[in-house]
Amino acid sequence: MKRYLSDWQAITACEAKRDNEIEALQQQISEVESRAAREIARHRGDQAEAAAVIRDHGQTDDDVADLLEISTKQARQLITTARAHRATPSPDPSPTSTAALTEHPEHAHHGPADPSRQQQTGQVSDPAATVEGRTPARTTPTGEDHA
Repeated sequence: MKRYLSDWQAITACEAKRDNEIEALQQQISEVESRAAREIARHRGDQAEAAAVIRDHGQTDDDVADLLEISTKQARQLITTARAHRATPSPDPSPTSTAALTEHPEHAHHGPADPSRQQQTGQVSDPAATVEGRTPARTTPTGEDHA
C-alpha cells in the first residue's frame, strides 16, 4: 500500500511538472506566432506601399501587375491597401491595414525566383529587376491569364 501511494505521488508530481512545462511552451509558441504575425503584416504593408509607389510614378494598374508578376486584381488590392494606410497612419501596422493582403495569403508567399512559380510559367525572372516579395505569375507559358 505504501509503495502504491508513493508511486501515485510520483505520478502526480510528474504530471504537474509536465503540465507546467507544456504551459510554458505554449506561451512561447504564442509569443513566436504573435511576433511573426506582426512581422508578416509589416512586410505585407511594405509590399503594398511598394506597389503604390510604382503606381504613383505613372504606371497603370496593369503595368504594376505585370512588373510584380501578380494579377491586376491583386495589384489594385495592394494599391488600395497602401492608400488606406497612408490616409490613417499609425506607428504599428494594424491587422486591418493589411486586410486585403491577409484575406488571400496564398498570393503573397511566392516570388518569381520561386521554383514552383518557374515550373508553372516556365519563366525565370531576375529577382533584382522587380520589387522583392512578389506573388506568383498571372500567365502560363502560352500567355493564358490566371487572374
